[in-house]
Amino acid sequence: MKNDKARFLVLLIPAIYISYGIFLAIDFGSRAELINVIVNGTILGVVSFFIIWKAKLRNVVAVIWLATFVLYLFILHHLVTYISAGDILRSTYTGAFHIQHEMVNLEPFTTIENTVHQTLPTMPTIIQLLGNVLLLAPLTFFLLYFQITKKIGMTLLTALLVSVGIELIQFLQTTVITGFSGITLPENRSTDIDDIILNTLSGLLGILAALCIPSVRKRKK
Repeated sequence: MKNDKARFLVLLIPAIYISYGIFLAIDFGSRAELINVIVNGTILGVVSFFIIWKAKLRNVVAVIWLATFVLYLFILHHLVTYISAGDILRSTYTGAFHIQHEMVNLEPFTTIENTVHQTLPTMPTIIQLLGNVLLLAPLTFFLLYFQITKKIGMTLLTALLVSVGIELIQFLQTTVITGFSGITLPENRSTDIDDIILNTLSGLLGILAALCIPSVRKRKK
């Protein structure tokens, strides 16, 4: 692609994220939020650079899709793996670490079955179920679209590993906060093997969607 350096304009997304976050944290005088922005902004910046560097772009329009991919990664991180490092540092250390067993499910299909068999499923449970089915579809779609992963098997494996990573991070978060007072996590933050199953299925949906694009399908032949 001509003017290949245009891809690096997408780095403005993490740069703006960090700059605006730091501005707000300083404006509100929140040291905890400042730490949160620096930690999460650094993680997102490194991931963004890797994606931007590895992506194969065929035309200028692809830069827009690359920006969409990076924005999706920002949203994904904020939804499931946001690290509240600053909130932990400002909390009171108690050292009473323990596993919150009520927030861990290692029995496959238990959560799915309970949700399906509810007499009147609530909107939050429906949204959570559908959300997990769609969560990683954009990831695998864009990985194939930009040829960051070239094989379907490797792409699906990536979705599986990302899903396992998400659950491990959430397990660590729900365990670490037990050693501090004055800190809580977002609702529905738990570790569930059914989430891994649904997220992997979501990755498969993203792969099937990518294969609907002739240029992607042609590369797989």
